Amino acid sequence: MRYGWKVLLIGVLTLVLLIPLLMLRGLVQERQQRADAVRAEIAGSSSREQRLVGPLLRVQLEEVVRVRRKIVTNGMEREAVEDLRRVDVRVIAPERLAMHNTLRTETRHRGLFSAMLYHDAAELTADFVWPAPPVLDEQRLSSKIIAADFVLGLGDNRGIGHIALALAGEELGVEPGTGIAWLPEGVRLPLSATQLARLHAGDALHLGGTLELSGSERLSWVPVGGETQITVRADWPHPGFQGNYLPQAPEINEHGFRAQWALSRLSSQAHGAVQECPLAGARCPGMENAAFAVALVDPVDRYLKTDRAMKYALLFLVLVFGAVFFIEVLKGVAVHPLQYGLSGLALAIFFLLLLALSEHLGFGPAYGLAAVACIVLIATYMGGVLGSRRRALGFAGLLGLLFGLLFGLLQSEDYALLIGALALFAALTTVMLLTRRLDWYRLNATGRPG
Repeated sequence: MRYGWKVLLIGVLTLVLLIPLLMLRGLVQERQQRADAVRAEIAGSSSREQRLVGPLLRVQLEEVVRVRRKIVTNGMEREAVEDLRRVDVRVIAPERLAMHNTLRTETRHRGLFSAMLYHDAAELTADFVWPAPPVLDEQRLSSKIIAADFVLGLGDNRGIGHIALALAGEELGVEPGTGIAWLPEGVRLPLSATQLARLHAGDALHLGGTLELSGSERLSWVPVGGETQITVRADWPHPGFQGNYLPQAPEINEHGFRAQWALSRLSSQAHGAVQECPLAGARCPGMENAAFAVALVDPVDRYLKTDRAMKYALLFLVLVFGAVFFIEVLKGVAVHPLQYGLSGLALAIFFLLLLALSEHLGFGPAYGLAAVACIVLIATYMGGVLGSRRRALGFAGLLGLLFGLLFGLLQSEDYALLIGALALFAALTTVMLLTRRLDWYRLNATGRPG
């Protein structure tokens, strides 16, 4: 067979082999969706991600206001004056807010799938200034604070373990719900009548204590304080920092990480926005982009890495078929297109083995076993096809190099492009050097190297 036609058949065969590879990618995505669904189920039966807002001071003021209005009686218009009693609610953000979080991670399993949970033991302090009553005038006849509580917004109340917060040494009771529409999850800590009676305008309020929470995937904070300081220490070595504010000089090692954020009202609009949002509104627009978070990232997601590996499947086919073709050309060995196809199917089976084994063994061991199995199979088969044990060993070495290169690309995300570019350059250089004296015109005419 003329080599021009052989190249054409190899190209068509490569395209045909993309069909099972695309089906395998669909299987990977299906398993990924199942894993995501299981993670959502585990989070749904325990606790979803936590989003800490506050604490905030909410005060209720009872006011008597004078209202003038015009009324018509028997066709005569006259002015009436009424004194109305109303209740106004205001939210006050802390002047200083500090929270020190210690995260302990836990892995929950359901069948072949798992989900990451965390347990947060936090120390919290917040300083407030007791508000002065509004200035009285002709319209506002009287005003007094009749109730107050501290409000702490959360992401999921099911994750509450224990809350012990005290005001000036007196521990406050905890009740569910925030009473604020745009904080659907959370708790409130009411002040007693005795505590209210002791407070005067301008008094400093120091709220402090501990908070235990559980959640999944990530933990976020909204910097509502005039000065906000958040620190996190965790036993998980793969954090993902998210939001508009990155931590200051985080420390990450194999035992975990430490991170710290320090923000002021000058760098975040949350302090002012939280006091302006309507309590009955479903959203607080000024706070939507103010949060920052840390996510617990799984760096060895087997489905993500398998999907990334399959993106190199076409390159694998081209390199392996190219190696067989050049052995065929340089050594004068005839290789049937069916034999090319069987070798390509063996490469496709590698990705199926990788997916199946990784669900039981983890990605690294699964990759090693699948690669060794395919190298032995293809090298043994091609040794018979090429008629030489030496060529079979050389082919096994080539496959081992390719599988090792692919594993390096998957492990080194930052250098994947550089490694891939250098490897392709090396492959092209090898082909050009080996064929620099080959007469392709004579070869295509005779079907044998000249």
